[in-house]
Amino acid sequence: MTTLSAAISDILDATIQLRQHIHAYPEPGFEEVETQARLIKEVRALGLEPVICGKTGLYVDLGDGQGPKIALRADIDCLRMTEGNHHLAYRSKKEGLAHMCGHDGHTASLMGALSVLSKVREKIKGTVRIFFQPAEEGPGGAPLMIEEGVLNDISEVYGMHNWPEAPLGELRTIPGPCMATVTTMSMSIHGKGGHGSQPQESIDPVLTAAHIITALQSIVSRNMHSKDAVVISVTMVHGGEATNVIPDKVDLGGTVRTLSDSLMDDVCERIEKVATATADAFGATVDIELFRKYPVLVNDPGCTETVKRVGREHFGAENVNEIKLPMLGAEDFAYYTQKTPGCFFFLGGGEEGRSNSMCHSTDYDFNDALLDPAIQFWVRLTEDRLKVKLFD
Repeated sequence: MTTLSAAISDILDATIQLRQHIHAYPEPGFEEVETQARLIKEVRALGLEPVICGKTGLYVDLGDGQGPKIALRADIDCLRMTEGNHHLAYRSKKEGLAHMCGHDGHTASLMGALSVLSKVREKIKGTVRIFFQPAEEGPGGAPLMIEEGVLNDISEVYGMHNWPEAPLGELRTIPGPCMATVTTMSMSIHGKGGHGSQPQESIDPVLTAAHIITALQSIVSRNMHSKDAVVISVTMVHGGEATNVIPDKVDLGGTVRTLSDSLMDDVCERIEKVATATADAFGATVDIELFRKYPVLVNDPGCTETVKRVGREHFGAENVNEIKLPMLGAEDFAYYTQKTPGCFFFLGGGEEGRSNSMCHSTDYDFNDALLDPAIQFWVRLTEDRLKVKLFD
């Protein structure tokens, strides 16, 4: 029986090349046409035929179809942002688009696992479905993948995210709420413009906006229980054209995150009341739009214990923990665990000598040294769940 380390070694260089190719040619949600075509090519080179799903996604099944059926997921889309890594030979070739969250690495590692598993496909009892999902960063590709059958007959589903802050190969996960529900917040504050020297003749939307921003923070400190994790962040303020002109309107934008869908309802209700009352106090009006995006990502306790156990067996007990979890980032993997028991986990990519910049930073880059342990984990998880020994 071949050792897993030898099997991974055979495909590791090709996996790194795939990761860097995807990094160089990023595509945003539901526009991953070139990425999908490359993945189809990779799958067919293994003698397998993929199923197109979720518009620009795909999946492929391995196994005899008898017994347990599990699913492993990777996201394939990029962010709409500009990369700052000018030193990289594989830097994004598309201005305003970049893989600054590591989806290129998620995709490559799962394709590497598929490549390794395909070499022993005749030994696989049950089914492992490996799928590549578009649009995780938005508008959310998971619901469409589910609608088109990616979870049909699947008993468990697993997903992974790299985490630069954690040491290389460290595994982090937690049962129950793991990541937040998120709501996008937009406001337009309408006042009455005028000369900057005559504020008494105007209704100042800039001053009103400043008070709304401050007042929103009182929701967390004065309306929420201290044990509840809630974040309200105003991240955009736009208004005015000249230094001596009070504008008619100021636009605000931001994000709201909690670890409870019902709590999010309460927070959004308070946002509307606080913003409306504050604007009214200054004689202004406010239009508010609160767009609910992803639900809370809830890990199944049994699946989470499986991930921890497999992690302890292959990475060592000292490298498996729940540090800084749950977190208030959001993930559309939440839709999968609403339908099917599953677990979302993090693998550390931090390494001495690297910047280890966090995801969504302009100088972030997935650590290729993480590909080997990620492939190893996917294969060992598959063996565990399908109760079959494929590699020494």
